[in-house]
Amino acid sequence: MKSKMIFVVALLLVLLPSCVKSNQLQALTPCTIAGQSAQCGSLPVYENRDTHTGRMINLKIAVIKSTSPEPAKDPVFLLSGGPGIPATTDTGNIQLFLYIQKDRDLVLVDQRGTGGSNQVAGPTTPDWSGLSPSELEKAYADWIKAQLPKLDMDMRYYTTSIAMDDLDEVRQALGYEKINLFGGSYGTTAAQYYLRQHEGHVRSVVLLSGSLGNIPIWERQAANAQQALDATFSRCESDPACHSAFPNVRTEFARLLERLDKNPIVIEWEGGTLTLTRDLLAAKVEDMTRDANRAAALPRLIHRAYALDDWKTFGDASWGDWTSLMMGYSIQCNEKWAAFSPEEVSRLGQGSYLLGWNLFRATKYALVCKYLPKGIAPEGDSDQPVSQVPVLLFNGELDPLDPPANVAGSQKTWPNSLALTLSGRGHSISDYTTGDCILQITSKFIEAAAVRNLPTECLQDLKPIPFDTNK
Repeated sequence: MKSKMIFVVALLLVLLPSCVKSNQLQALTPCTIAGQSAQCGSLPVYENRDTHTGRMINLKIAVIKSTSPEPAKDPVFLLSGGPGIPATTDTGNIQLFLYIQKDRDLVLVDQRGTGGSNQVAGPTTPDWSGLSPSELEKAYADWIKAQLPKLDMDMRYYTTSIAMDDLDEVRQALGYEKINLFGGSYGTTAAQYYLRQHEGHVRSVVLLSGSLGNIPIWERQAANAQQALDATFSRCESDPACHSAFPNVRTEFARLLERLDKNPIVIEWEGGTLTLTRDLLAAKVEDMTRDANRAAALPRLIHRAYALDDWKTFGDASWGDWTSLMMGYSIQCNEKWAAFSPEEVSRLGQGSYLLGWNLFRATKYALVCKYLPKGIAPEGDSDQPVSQVPVLLFNGELDPLDPPANVAGSQKTWPNSLALTLSGRGHSISDYTTGDCILQITSKFIEAAAVRNLPTECLQDLKPIPFDTNK
């Protein structure tokens, strides 16, 4: 009997560490985040949350403490965009929330696969230009098969639903019962996943530049991008100064696309060269329409490119794709909100200047996703379950990715919600394009956890960003 007892005790000593080590928060120590004093640490979690075996991931955590002597017990958890932006380096949104930091802690967790939480970048693909479609598919299949064993991750476990279970484990480890969620762009999707999975721990939700979870944003992107660009051109045509300086901007843009379609050009870019095609220019323009300041510069830049062959003034917007992280592919390939069917892109995007670029990307993902391992995503991950939790939504009127139409019907899903449209703004919404209007509204909303009596009058005072008419 005694030997059996010794065996049981010994067995417990072996098993106990594996039972608890995934919930042992490292002691938080002083650090600096976005120029602010914070407390940083990490929480080890299992990559495979179901089996609790195998590889561990250290989730990077930062807490910017409230400056109030009696802070509220429910912090704000920041969910960043991308997917792929680490929350602890999301300076813009961190600064946005310092306005309300006096009352609540701000908690930042790098989502698994990003930043300090086992970030894994995708390897650079070889140059396969010139291959036939069948040759290209075989090249991708062989290459992916060779690369997967080299990755320090199992891609199946980097989807949003699993990451939001991580987030809830952080909540528990930090000792919070209720939390407020603030999500921007992809972070709005992550917030909706957390709300679906852990509604009982959510006090309020703020969604900035997002769409409802059952909206396939990439398949609608070309059509929405065309609407945003048309609105920019129309505003220029009705603005005396812009119309006087650039009276033919709509035609000039169409001619630029035709010119590049026939003869791509080589331009200097970041110390090297880039072959500029019609589709790459379209991607650049769509990227610029996401920000109201850069959209206001578009008529001038289009005119200079058309009349003077000057491409340098197109600024620093990305010419490329939206993520290099493998967690992004795991999400893109497995979640219904990220559906990217080439057939649907073609059907919905007819007549859009962005159609060619979107078809290129959709075809690429269809091919890559075919050979990546199937990620873990719950059934019904695109459903919009009804929740009584208060939800506040902000969308830019001219957002080419997540326009107000993408949150139509939100009140049916969330009866205690309010959807606000920001006049003349795009996807990148911040205090420098809206003054402190968003800050005032958000602060009052989180304070009350209710959409009643919010100070929304300031939205009526939002002025259009003046066009740059300096030729």
